[in-house]
Order: sequence, then C-alpha cells, then structure tokens
Amino acid sequence: MTVAQPNVAYLLKRFPRLSETFILHEILELERQGVGLRLYSIMDSAETIVHADVRRVRASVSYLPSGKRAWHEVPKAHLALLKRHPGRYLGTVAYNLWHRPRRTALKHFLRAGWLAHELEAAGVTHLHAHFAHGPASVARFVSQLTGLPYSFTAHAKDIYTSPPASLANKMDAARFVVTCTEYNAQYLAGLVAPGTAERIHRIYHGLDLRKFGAPTHPAEAAAGDMPTILAVGRLVEKKGFSYLIDALALLRRRGYEANLQIVGDGDIRGALVQQIEAAGLQDRVTLLGPRPQEDLLDMYRHATLFALPCIVTDNGDRDGIPNVLVEAMRLGLPVVSTRVSGIPELIIDGDTGLLVPPRDTRALTDALARLLDDPHLRGRLAAGAARHVLHEFDLVDNAARLRELLDGAAA
Repeated sequence: MTVAQPNVAYLLKRFPRLSETFILHEILELERQGVGLRLYSIMDSAETIVHADVRRVRASVSYLPSGKRAWHEVPKAHLALLKRHPGRYLGTVAYNLWHRPRRTALKHFLRAGWLAHELEAAGVTHLHAHFAHGPASVARFVSQLTGLPYSFTAHAKDIYTSPPASLANKMDAARFVVTCTEYNAQYLAGLVAPGTAERIHRIYHGLDLRKFGAPTHPAEAAAGDMPTILAVGRLVEKKGFSYLIDALALLRRRGYEANLQIVGDGDIRGALVQQIEAAGLQDRVTLLGPRPQEDLLDMYRHATLFALPCIVTDNGDRDGIPNVLVEAMRLGLPVVSTRVSGIPELIIDGDTGLLVPPRDTRALTDALARLLDDPHLRGRLAAGAARHVLHEFDLVDNAARLRELLDGAAA
C-alpha cells in the first residue's frame, strides 16, 4: 500500500527501544496501511541491541535537542512561536504559571516549543504521543501553543504513577485517548466526565501473526529434556522475578528439577544474582540479558512453559498486559501469571493459562508443578491460548482501529 504524505507525528520518549517492540510494530503496520508518519523521540536510544525491524521504518526520525544543541535551537523556536502566535504563547505561559509548575513541567514546555515549531514547518495536522506522562505532557503543551490536535496512548506505569488530576487534564484536552487494557480504560474513565470518557478507546497491542506462525506442541518440544521455564522482561520489581526464583527453589525441595531462563536486563539484576546464589540455584537459573525478538522466537519454541508473576509495587507501578505473554501464548507455550491489572483479560484461568495471586510464592509453585506434571494440561491450555491471541490480538485489526482514529483526528 502506498504511504500518504506524512501528516501525523508520533512522539516517543526513546526510539528505538527493545522493551517497546510493540510500538515499533504498530508504526510498521500503520505505514503498511497507508498512514504517513513522522517520528520524534525526546531522547536518544541508549541501547546497543536494536530490533532488526527498525530498518523497515520509512518515517523520518528526529530527536529533540539536548545539551549544546538545545541551547542553540530551543530559544529560537520559542521566539518564533511568540511572534507567530503571541496570544497562544503568552496564554500558555500564564496558564501554567498560575498552576505553579514543577521543574519537570518547565522541561516539557521548553521541549514542546521546539517540537511545535518543527511540526508547523512540516505541515503536521495531528500529534500522537505514546505514554501518558512526559510525552503526553509535551503534546499537551504543543497543542496549547499551536492549536494542533493531539492524542495519546496510555500504558501502565505512566498511568498509575501519575497524579490523577494531571491525567484528567491531559485527557480532557486530547482528541482521543487509547489504552491497552479494559482495566486501564475503566480506571481512566473514572477520572473524567462522561463526555471525555467516551473518547477513551481500549485497543490491545497487536501481534504480527505473519511472524508468529503456527503454535508448536509444548509437550513434544520438551520431550526427553529437562523442563525449561522461560521468563522475559526488564529486570525490575514489578515483573516479580524474585518470586519466580523462590518458586524454583521450592520446586526443587519438592523433588522437581527444571531450568529457569530469564531474558532481560535492568536495575535489580544484582539483587537477583545474589538471590540465586543464596538459594544455591546457579546451576538452574540463567540470566541471559536482553535479546532481540528474533532470538526470543527460538526460545519460546524450545521452552516447556512460560512464567511471569507480575506484582503491583508500593508506588503503584504495574504492567498492563505484558506483550511477552501474548507472544508466548501465540507460539503454543502454556503460561502462568498473576491477577494484576489487565492480565486476566489475556489469561482466562484454566482455559488459556493459569493465574495465581501476586506475591504468593506457594501458589506460584503449585501452578508450575501442575504444568510440569501434566503434559495434557499444558497442551490444552496452550491451544486455548493460541486461539485467544488469534481472535483478540491481531496487529492488523488492532492497528486498523487506531488508524481510523488518527484519520478522523488528522482530517
């Protein structure tokens, strides 16, 4: 399909980012469906491993200025906006001074001035931001400065660690809001008036079913080998990996032998290493670091089961629906996770996987043992999971819903 002239801008915190492959695939599918995009990233990507599909993106990618470049370009952009839209500019400054902005808000405003100047010069007619915190705040300022309509996608941490009043303010001014779970949608709708709530749309992150082919049979894939439990995610508290390591230790005390492979990197890696050593599990638990999706596909196909015991942290951080669960389920892996946020929308307990309470090591251990003991159960859950993903998480269908919203807003 021919891609239209770029008239929609995407604002991201970092691009590309390995843990946000779902955004990359959304961009690629929107382009395939004819949406003309320009990408803007607030910060450079600091990652050394880059998804191979990044090369397929046709949109231009611009990075907001920082350091010396910001000192040179940002004041010029703001001065140009003041001359072009004096009423809007001074009104935006006055409005935000009245609300006693924090230092972070000033940074968002300065970035927004540069971006607003760029978007007007490029003829962009709509701005869509990913994440409800910084990117949506910048988009809100851009709209105040120029009148350009904006929308945003809200995910997980950005929702539950943001002040509700701030979220409501951004939703009230947005043309529409997208979020990736019904759980999120209901929470967000509760923060705003009914008229705004009608503009909140639940669209699941889609999976490229052309890449994720027919599921493998988990019982056959693991035959003759020591069972492998696979887990994938950033090494951060909300993923619950410490509970998974404790569960593996408890499984061993019950007489089970299994390998645990954890893919990802993050702030708690050191703490997990210490936990593994203290439990004497160095021969059974491997921290593999970050891996591109091409490597993960092979790992999914050779694992016995997939586990991700997510939790809600003390500051409210939590997952929405982890995309790795969707991937594992499509490829025929039986999954174990927790009743957190939108996960029960994906995993129907006893039908498409097993769910346990968060932070419950014994219940997690029992669920893992059930799957290790019962190849028939693994196969039945895996088949149900693959069907559910096929019906609800098709990238083509879900991106088409977003495209319709963008088309309406950019017209």
